[in-house]
Parts: sequence; C-alpha cells; structure tokens
Amino acid sequence: MLLDRLPGGKESLRAQLLWWMVPPVIAVGLISAFVLYAVGGKVSTAAYDEELFDTAKSLAEEIRTAPDGKVMLDLPPAAERIILSDPYDQIYFRVLTPSNEMVAGRADLTLPPEPLTSENPIRFYDSTVGSSDVRAAAYALFDDGNKPRATVLVAETLATRKMLANKILLAVAVPMLTLVLIFIGILWFGVRRGLDPLQDVAGAVSRRGWGDLRKVGDRGVPEEVQPLTHAIDDLMRRLDESLSVQQRFISDAAHQLQTPLAGLFAQTERALLSRDFESIKPALAQLRISAQRVTRLVSQLLSLARAEPGSELSPAFVPVNLAMLVQQTCMEWVPEALEKGADLGYAGASGPVMIQGNISMLTDMLNNLIDNAIRYGARPGGTITVTLSALERIELCIEDDGPGIPEAERARVFERFHRLPGSLPGGCGLGLAIVREIARAHGAQVAASPGSTGNGTLIRVVFGEEIHILNP
Repeated sequence: MLLDRLPGGKESLRAQLLWWMVPPVIAVGLISAFVLYAVGGKVSTAAYDEELFDTAKSLAEEIRTAPDGKVMLDLPPAAERIILSDPYDQIYFRVLTPSNEMVAGRADLTLPPEPLTSENPIRFYDSTVGSSDVRAAAYALFDDGNKPRATVLVAETLATRKMLANKILLAVAVPMLTLVLIFIGILWFGVRRGLDPLQDVAGAVSRRGWGDLRKVGDRGVPEEVQPLTHAIDDLMRRLDESLSVQQRFISDAAHQLQTPLAGLFAQTERALLSRDFESIKPALAQLRISAQRVTRLVSQLLSLARAEPGSELSPAFVPVNLAMLVQQTCMEWVPEALEKGADLGYAGASGPVMIQGNISMLTDMLNNLIDNAIRYGARPGGTITVTLSALERIELCIEDDGPGIPEAERARVFERFHRLPGSLPGGCGLGLAIVREIARAHGAQVAASPGSTGNGTLIRVVFGEEIHILNP
C-alpha cells in the first residue's frame, strides 16, 4: 500500500495525499488503455473484415450462370489455392444458389443470422466451422429484384486476429504503464516539494529555545500553509502573555510575601532578645498580625490560582442557588460590619436563583466583595447593601457609601496587587482581582462605578443572558 506511517501508526499527510491522487491516476491509465485497446481492436477487425470481403468478391467474380439457370463456380485449382492460402489461418468458403443449394465449399459454414438484401448485400458475423471459431463474411449477388442469383460465404479462423490483438495490447499497455509510473513519480515529487514549507515551519519552531516566543511569520509560506503559521503565531502570542502574567504574578507575590515575612523575622528576633514574658507580649502580638497577613495572602493567592482559566485546581460546576448563598454569606459578615459601625443588609430576590457554578469559588467572590466594602467603604452610621436581581440577567451588586474610587482607578482596582493610594494597611490588592477571575469563570462581567447617590462605590457583577429562576 502507498501508506508510509508516522511513529504510533499515524498516517502521514504525504501518504494521505498520494492515497487520494495515485488510485485515480491508475484508474485513468487503465481506462485509457482499455479504450485504446478497444478502438485498436475495432480498427483491426474492420481491416480483416475488408480482406474477407475482398476474398468473397474475388470468388463472386468466378461465378457463372448457365443458359438453363444453373449456378456454377468457375475456379481453377491454382486460383483456389491462391485465394484461400494463409500462413496462420484456415480459410473456408461456400457458394449457394438462390434457393440456398450448395454449389461448392464447406457445407457446415452457416448463413448470417440476418438475411441479405439488395440494400445490404454484405454481412459480417461470428460463426463456427467444425470445432473452430471463425469470422465470416456473406456477399450476395443481385441482378434485379430482391432474390440474389448467388451467395458467397467466406470465413477464416482467428489466429491472426488474436496475434494482432496481443500486439495492440502490448503496444498500448507498456507505454501507458510507463506514463502512469512517470506521473506517480511526478506526483510523489510534487507532494514532497509541496510539503516542504511545513517541514520548514516545523524546523523553525523546533530550533527555538524554550523562551523564544517570537512569531513564525508567513514570509515565503504558501497561502494554504498560512492559516497554520497564523495559528502558531497566535499561540505564541498567548503563551507570551501567559508567561508574562505568571512572571509578574510570581514577582508581585514574592514582593507581597517579603514584607510580612520580614516582620515575622524581626518580631522573632525581638522576642528572642526579651528577658521576661511581659516584654515578649508586644512581639508576639505583632507576630500574630504578621502571621494573619501571611495566611490571608496565601489564601488569596490560592483563590486566585483556582479561579484562573485552565487551572487544574478549578473544580466542577454544579447547580447553585445563588440567592441562598448570598444571604448566608451576608449573615456571616454582619458582626464584622457592626464592629465598623456600618449596617450590612441584603435586598433582592427572595426565591431561588439557580446558576451553574462552584459554591467554593462563588463564596470566595462574595467574601472578597463584602470584605472589600467593609474594609474600605464602611463608616460609622453608614450602610452596605447587597442586592440580587434576576430580570433580564442575573445581577449581583454590593454598594457602600464610603469615600468611593476615583474614576481613573476604577479599572485598575481589578488588577493584581494594585491598591489605591492612601489605602488602609492590611490589604494585599488581590480581592477584586479574585472577584474578576471568578466572575469570568462563571461567564460574568464585573465593573466598578459610583453608588446610586453619586457617592461611595458600587461593584456590579452581571452574569450571562441565560438565567434560571425557580419559584419558591
């Protein structure tokens, strides 16, 4: 078979192309050879039939009709030998009267299947003489009327015709086979040269180092291969962006961890230098604060990693009652809001609002939204309102009446490790970045804007168009 396979049993593209092109070429060659053979056979048959007719005509010229109407064949033995002689075939003849009585020749040479007429006095047909297959010609002599005055039948065996057929077959098959083989070679060479650009692209990519994510480009690349190079370039671009984000994330995470870890080290040194328990207490208190910051930062980093697209930590989605989850989360944060003197409340859908999601990720998102509102937007006597609506789309809003976010910072607050200038200490700049990644994982969009009164901050999370609302 014309299938060269790659390791693992995979068919190569070259083999597939040849497999689709070579069989039609072979079929065309066979059909062409058959047509030429058939045409050559018809031409040779017509030529030999013409010779049969000439023989029949020569015999007809020797037919005489006596005054009494008797038909005679006036053919000398020498002339008969000349007319009927052939080095390969046996020639037979038969002469008949108008009433089909035999005048001379072989009695077992049969008449043609169709009668001879004055319009068609000649017939060629296949027959048998004895045990031999023959090709025969019938020639009727008409003077006047529809009844012939004599009929001449001439037949010959098929040895010469078969030899000529074999010569024609050989003359047609050898050149045709040669042409087919030449054409297959041209196809193989053309396919190989046509696939060279793929090898060039593969070589250009394989020679690169692990960090070389430059575009392959389509210079000198055929139009059919350009979609592949464009796809590779797009993959390179996305890999470059992903690596850049990861490197920036690692750098920022290391920077963020450096401060609390340095505090832990300093307070540990302070505690070791203390002489009594009372002097150790301040250092232990600071150790606790630094440990809490590190714990919170690690927890935020894990939440962010779990929310990133394609992360192996991403859990499966299941139907979630978002309304119940929001209400439960709000209740858990009420004591924290009361410590700040703020009123945390829930308003919105009371019945089930079902979405496809992950409870753990959605809880992280709600915790970060409410924590961000309490941490930066709560004030004594202020309010924090969490609303959930399910009209055209599912929309989750957390609004506070705090100082708000400057317009220039509203897009940047969702970037990793970005904090507003003058922010209170204790945060790590990951809360809203986690919210954005979890929202994206659930097909939602998140944005920051001023509150409904023009003051404070409103964080709005809008889920996709398809919503599922269940009546309570």
